[in-house]
Amino acid sequence: MGLPLESSLNEDTGPIPESLFKEIKGAGAPNAVEIAASLPEAQRAQLAVFCYRKRHLHELGLRIASTCDINSLLQAAGTGGEVIFNQSRDPDATLAKEAMPHAHSSPKPVTLATCANVNMSPPMDVGMDDDDWDLED
Repeated sequence: MGLPLESSLNEDTGPIPESLFKEIKGAGAPNAVEIAASLPEAQRAQLAVFCYRKRHLHELGLRIASTCDINSLLQAAGTGGEVIFNQSRDPDATLAKEAMPHAHSSPKPVTLATCANVNMSPPMDVGMDDDDWDLED
């Protein structure tokens, strides 16, 4: 495995050294895929899966996965590798489909929490006289 890509305990570690990852990430899609293509197949598949799982690197992951065979993606991602493989055969179509809002879904309305057995009437007088409220004693 490579070095951590972020110095945070909450981050995954990447399959390649951080300097190479930064080079790939900053290269733009076509150049990034070309740079990644120089990696061994298994490492390239691991990188594709790593990127695919990150929202901000998802497109890069699909494009890198397009250079991988199904077996290497299955090895890197288990059964999810098949999904990545199928989606990566036409990354542009996959990305366009992901960007489209679902025709059959609409935003869910916002609802306010309600609680059963809540009495909204004013508080009852518990038998305190006005003299009981004198705080100057």
